Amino acid sequence: MPLDGADRARLAEVLGQAQERGWIGGTGLDQHIEHSLGFAAVAAAIPAVAVDLGSGGGLPALVLAALWPQSQWTLVDSSLPKAAFLELHRAHLGWSDRVAVVHAQAETLSQGQQYQATADLVTARSFAPPPSVIQAAAPLLKVGGELIVSAAPQATPWPPKDLANLGMAPDRLTPTSPRFHRSTRTT
Repeated sequence: MPLDGADRARLAEVLGQAQERGWIGGTGLDQHIEHSLGFAAVAAAIPAVAVDLGSGGGLPALVLAALWPQSQWTLVDSSLPKAAFLELHRAHLGWSDRVAVVHAQAETLSQGQQYQATADLVTARSFAPPPSVIQAAAPLLKVGGELIVSAAPQATPWPPKDLANLGMAPDRLTPTSPRFHRSTRTT
């Protein structure tokens, strides 16, 4: 399901502002949007509830929220300016009823019962080293929920032991570009 032209234009406006602030890399915005759509292409299903860790300038969460209007999203960032930016633009995009912004360390989000085992999908892009991402994401996922993380071109699968220790299945690293680490909560 591609983004329509109006959604793409609205996203480009918001993401362009994030790029001007240095929160999104200098590549073209279309490339960033296409990379974010890659998360959707590898997802097992459209999530009812999703969490994006280290949301920064809004990638991939804003793109996925536009693509999946039936999904509820929580965008998490430890930077107050970035969280405020996301808060402003979720309202600007008309998503206040289904997109929440949390100003917090991603690692602490799972300590509150409100978020434990609630997500069908957790995403992350340029967030932290794999053990930190897995540790932050696993408690947020329902059993059967999926973690999808942007991977470097030369990435190797995450160590099965790191995943298993947190109730996660082995990494199903995608073979094509863009690459994504994928794991499912098993317990």
